[in-house]
Amino acid sequence: MKYLMNYGFLLFTIVLTFLGYLKLINSVENGRNLANEYLRKSMGGSMDSDNFRIITEGYILSNVTLGGVMFFVGLSSFCFCIYKIFKEFS
Repeated sequence: MKYLMNYGFLLFTIVLTFLGYLKLINSVENGRNLANEYLRKSMGGSMDSDNFRIITEGYILSNVTLGGVMFFVGLSSFCFCIYKIFKEFS
């Protein structure tokens, strides 16, 4: 049971790090898509270009922030888990 929890947590940290990395890599494309969707649904398809740029940058920044937090938490937890596993074996 102890090994299952250690390796399960290790797998969780790997998945969290990978998802955070993917979120960071695709943040610009996802931010643009979300801004375009907002423009179509909320504003009826037309908006001032400066306001659209601000909305697009906001969506991109939120994706970068979420991806960065996921990546940092996953990677730091992964390092801690690897340290803990190596400490048990030595």
